[in-house]
Amino acid sequence: MGRPIPAPSSTRISAPSQSQVPTCTQVSITKCVEESLSRSYGESMKEPLQRLRHHSFLVTDPHLPGHPIVYVSEGFLHMTGYLAEEVMGRNPRFLQGPDTDRRSVLQIRDAICEEKPCHVILLNYTKQGWPFRIVFHMAPVFSQANGQLLHFVGAQKPLADCFSKQVWHCEASLLGLHKGPSAFLGPKICMDSINPRLKSHQPSDSCLNYQCSGQRKKKMKTASTILQLVVHELVTSNKLMSDKTVCGGCSSEEADTALCSSLTLALTRIQQSFVISDAKLPGMPVAYASDMFLRLTGYQRHEVIGRSCKFMQGQGTDTCAVEQIRDAIREDRTCTVRILNYRKNGSPFWNLLHVAPVRDHTAKVVYYVGVQWHLGFPLAEGSFASKDVTPAMLQLGAVGAVKVAVRSLQGHGLRRSSS
Repeated sequence: MGRPIPAPSSTRISAPSQSQVPTCTQVSITKCVEESLSRSYGESMKEPLQRLRHHSFLVTDPHLPGHPIVYVSEGFLHMTGYLAEEVMGRNPRFLQGPDTDRRSVLQIRDAICEEKPCHVILLNYTKQGWPFRIVFHMAPVFSQANGQLLHFVGAQKPLADCFSKQVWHCEASLLGLHKGPSAFLGPKICMDSINPRLKSHQPSDSCLNYQCSGQRKKKMKTASTILQLVVHELVTSNKLMSDKTVCGGCSSEEADTALCSSLTLALTRIQQSFVISDAKLPGMPVAYASDMFLRLTGYQRHEVIGRSCKFMQGQGTDTCAVEQIRDAIREDRTCTVRILNYRKNGSPFWNLLHVAPVRDHTAKVVYYVGVQWHLGFPLAEGSFASKDVTPAMLQLGAVGAVKVAVRSLQGHGLRRSSS
């Protein structure tokens, strides 16, 4: 562990040759990385983050290809030995190496999928290949306007066997800071005194067993405090920006973020006409509508999300069919009815509707899924039933896929164990 590991070729950055001239797509992605924070928090967002620059943290954008880093602190650069231009736009996995614990990596990935916080002990590598252990705390940041996932913040604190008095003083000041996250956090941390790449000796056993000491708890508390301060700054700035946007009457966020982005991504793979209603909210509003449902009904997504499914009913809708659906929902059971629904343009169509409850990992009903089948007309090429595949089979398959997506991404039911 004391010898540096050569950085992989993918982490070495050299001057681009003529064949490496950035394409339009690459330029567009680079621009998105540079504008990621300003889009969600305003142009002045980096000013409060600069007050925390002496501590090690980064911000990533899960909505950009590869989930890249969009902001990095000076403390992080000192700790890893990289320059800002070598880090921005890259996924943080480039810091991992041959001895990085796979279970810790999977725990981070699961937390990202579930949009939840996590903390682990992680072995990373500096630019020169020196391994070093860190306490890593990560948490998501959500929009104050509609709850949409915006970014992830990761705060790091190195586990080392020697620290300067100045470092301990800075940590004590940080842990005692409760009067406001915008306050200046004291003197710059002497990262050189704890940077493993500057140490030529083999780490002692006491360093490797640091996780079992009281100092490990203090490091975890310090990293957690740094994380809370950064998240607070982002949330506050987003709230101020959201208030201005709403007051201006030009909110650009869609309401289809009622479901977390990871769950929405999983649902887009289900090629059926269906909607998901939130059983936890009054009136059971629609939380998700598939593309095929929108094509069938003629509505736009923002015209469907947040409304009760009864907006598809009309003058010719049979009240007995509606009552059958209500009874099934009241009793938490499935039902299939033939009902007359109406498109946005007012044209009617016969709908073979299958409604089923969706339970979470605790067996509690959290959603209802309604799968539509347009009787007498195929929705899309390959969608009509055959002798071997009936509408009922396709509807049950869609319900099963929704249940798997909800249980795997909204609870601990299918989450990997780190033990």
